Order: sequence, then structure tokens, then C-alpha cells
Amino acid sequence: MSTGENTAARRPILLVCLAIFGLVSGQQMVNPILAPLAREFGFSELALGIVWTVSAAGVVLASPFWGRRNGTWGHRLILLIALSGAMAGLLAFAVVANIGLTGALAVPLLFTLVLLTRGVVFGFAWAGIGVTAQSYVADVTAGTAERVRGMSMLGAASGLGSAVGPALGGLLSFAGLLAPIYVAPVILAVIAVLVWFGLPKPRTHLARPPSKKVSPFDHRVLPFLVTGFGMSLGFTVVQMTLGFLLQDRLHLAAQETGRATGLVMLAGAGAIVVVQAVAVPRLGWAPLRLIRTGATLMAAGTIVVTVAQNGIGVGAGVAMLGAGLGFGTPGFMSAPTLLTTREEQGAVAGVIGSTMAITYMLGPLLGTSLYQLTPIAPYLLGCGLLTGLVVFVFIHPGVRQAPAEVSAPVKAT
Repeated sequence: MSTGENTAARRPILLVCLAIFGLVSGQQMVNPILAPLAREFGFSELALGIVWTVSAAGVVLASPFWGRRNGTWGHRLILLIALSGAMAGLLAFAVVANIGLTGALAVPLLFTLVLLTRGVVFGFAWAGIGVTAQSYVADVTAGTAERVRGMSMLGAASGLGSAVGPALGGLLSFAGLLAPIYVAPVILAVIAVLVWFGLPKPRTHLARPPSKKVSPFDHRVLPFLVTGFGMSLGFTVVQMTLGFLLQDRLHLAAQETGRATGLVMLAGAGAIVVVQAVAVPRLGWAPLRLIRTGATLMAAGTIVVTVAQNGIGVGAGVAMLGAGLGFGTPGFMSAPTLLTTREEQGAVAGVIGSTMAITYMLGPLLGTSLYQLTPIAPYLLGCGLLTGLVVFVFIHPGVRQAPAEVSAPVKAT
């Protein structure tokens, strides 16, 4: 394949990555202002936790739905529907928030509207974008090396959104508390237009293969769901308690804690981006090696965070966690797609999306409740969980199904 043909073939994947970037950066742009906004509304901390949990629950429930529709409706249509839904959910949330700040709505009604817009609508659409992006990459790539490269591009787009979103949201907040909420749907609208014009329409004269259901307990999938669940939960538990850890361990004031937490989280997100955008494509490792390297790095990083006594040490540990997740994610995402048929790709993407969303539900609740019990508890849990995962990925026969060698796509003669 010539350089021009290769670039043309990659352009649709880049558009799908742009959709992931827009979703994650939009979400992360809004999340930092939700706590102060909730207090302006008169919500309790628990009420805001319920909004986050409902949003993640929407991803869990909707991911299989979107996964099954990929084979019948087509990736392009679902991506456009999901982008429009996420845009509509955030825009409606912005309108509700604007009215809520005037005091015109009773708190129970305001909470219900926030739950519907930011929780239900946005969560349902969020699931569609993630699942469709993974299914699309699995559908248009062939061979282990190409599949891993495509999955790593999705991960890099997500990591970049995690880094850019909070920074952009912080800058926009100088223009007003609601500014990030209004800008986020605009970004999604621009990306939807680019997808509309840039993502190729499906060839209607070709029959679509019927989608097949895949059980999360399927032996080709379950070991990698366990791996992804362990990695994501370990990372989320640490991430959601970092602010408390830095403030208590380093004896920081509130404003200092915000800056320190932002820098440490940037170290983790930056490591994810560098690993998935640079290291994974250049190294060309097969899924099995990526999974084992990622789990080992994450376990080591959690230990460093647990024992570190200064900000540099905590930052280094979080960077190791991010690097490990950067290696592991394309491994556990690509492995089951290489073991299943084309008709099963949408369903595989759906069960992976649901599994990851469960960790977004459990991680914040588990991490904060354990930290309240004793500050060291979340990190001891992370050490035990990720150390156990290292053992699992090295000895479990199901994980060894993952390709251990890189294969190139077969070229037509």
C-alpha cells in the first residue's frame, strides 16, 4: 500500500478518534465545575454522586444496545446519533443549570432535570460513541499489528481528552461558571459535522452480516474483561482519591491542593497519551505482551503512590499507573476482537463498554468510602488488586489465548 493510500485508509479512523476526543474532553471540561455548581443548586454531595452513578449506569445498560445496532444500522449513523445525543444532553443541561442558578426551580425538580440531562441522556449517548468507535476500528483493521495500532489510537484520543478537557474547562471558567457547559456541546457539534462529511457512507449494495450476541462469560472474552476491569478499577480508585491524599499527606491548603492534583492527574493522562500515541505503534507488541507489561507497571505504580511522601513521588507513581494503562488498554481491547468473528465485533465492543462503565460506577464510591475509613485503605486495595492481576495475566490459560506474536494483514494478490 502506498503512502497516499495508507493515509486515506487511516483518515476515517482519525475521525472516529476525534469523536472520542470530543466526548472525553467535553465530559472532563464539565466535570470540574459540577461540585461547585451542585452547591449553588443546593444539592448534597450524595446527590451529585447519584448523577455520576446514573450516567455510568446508562453506559452499562446502553452499551450492549449500541453494540448490537452497529451491524444493522451502520457505524456512521450510530456515531452521528450518539454525538447528537451527547450534544443535546449537555446543551439541555446548560439551559437547566442557567435556570437553576436563578432559583426559579424547586430543588427536587432541578435535581430531576439535571439527572435526566447530564445523567440519562448524556450517559446513553456516551455509550454509543465509545462502543461504535471500538467496533469501527475492529471492522476496518486486519491483522494483529493493525488492530493494536487502531485501538491504541482510540486510547490516545481518550487520554488526550482527559488532559485537555480539565485545562480548557478551567480557562473557560474565568468567563463564568457555566461557560464550559456551553462550549462542550459546540465542540461535539463541530465534530458531528466533520464525521457527517468525512466518514465514508456504508456501501449499500453490500449485504450486512447479521450481528451475533456475545456473552460476557464467553471464554474468548471473559479473561480480557477481567483484565480490563481490574486495570480500570485500580486506576479509578487512585484517581478519585488523589485530591484527598495530596491535601492530607502534604498538608496543603485548598487552592494548593487543586493545583497539585491537576499536575499529578496531568502526569497520568500525559503518560497514557505518550504510550498509546508513540510507544505502542513504534514497539509493535502483540496484545499478550501489552497486557502483561501494563499490569506489571500499574502494580508498581500503585505501590509507589502508597509509599510516596512527597508530590514528586505521588506524581511518578500516577505516571507509572497511566503508562501501564496505556500499554494494557489496546491489549485487552484488541485481543477479544481478534478471537471473535466480524459478526460478533459490535457485541464484543458492547460488553467491553459495559464492563469499563461499571468501574466508573464502583471506583468513586469504593475509593472515597475506603479513604474515609482510613486514608491508606484505597491504595492497599489497589496494590492487592493489581498485584493479583499481574499473577492472573501471567498464569491464566484464557489470557494466553491472546496473540503473542504480531501478524500482518494478508495482502491480496
